[in-house]
Amino acid sequence: MNAESVYTIVDDLGALLLFTMILIIAAGQIYRAIYAVAAQSLLIAIAGGVLAMATGNVDLWVIAGVTLGVKAIALPWVLLWVVRRMNVRREVEPVIPVAATLALAVMVVVMSFHLSTSLGPVRQAITGNALPVGIALTLLGVLVMATRKTALHQMVGLFASENGIFFTAMAVTQGMPLIIEIGVILDVILAALVMAIMVLRVRSTVDADIASLDRLRG
Repeated sequence: MNAESVYTIVDDLGALLLFTMILIIAAGQIYRAIYAVAAQSLLIAIAGGVLAMATGNVDLWVIAGVTLGVKAIALPWVLLWVVRRMNVRREVEPVIPVAATLALAVMVVVMSFHLSTSLGPVRQAITGNALPVGIALTLLGVLVMATRKTALHQMVGLFASENGIFFTAMAVTQGMPLIIEIGVILDVILAALVMAIMVLRVRSTVDADIASLDRLRG
């Protein structure tokens, strides 16, 4: 697989990753956002496989497999289990209207690509548009966390933001040290388990607006 083909595939996967962020932002139900972040993790696993074939880096095959098993299957299953356990059925209520959030998302994407073009010669060493896409995914994940009121949807935003960081690091470096990548994934698993315990123990944070916690102030 030549470099041009790799760039094209990574660019196509990057476009699909941005599309999954649109689905997450526009999702009216939490389970739809979870399916979208699972699809996002699947695309990152595919990107890892493509880079592994292109570079011959065995570590990338390991990371692609772990990403597929843990981030595309296990973690979404945990989130869906929590949704079923808590019987969360209400529509997602954003802090600001979805249309305004999508407009902000477009601005974030444009800003990310503009920032990337300012790097000049440095950008030539980067696989396709991995850098601006990764920056956009990271910032859009933060945007989801800032504009959603429920802990579960904020958790989805956290996973999406981490996916952006992971995609950038994997594509730009074409294979970080395996121990670092496994450590990052373990951190995500730990965060998921902690958040799952929290939302099960504090139900009001899941099925009610987190803004309502202000009522607890003395």
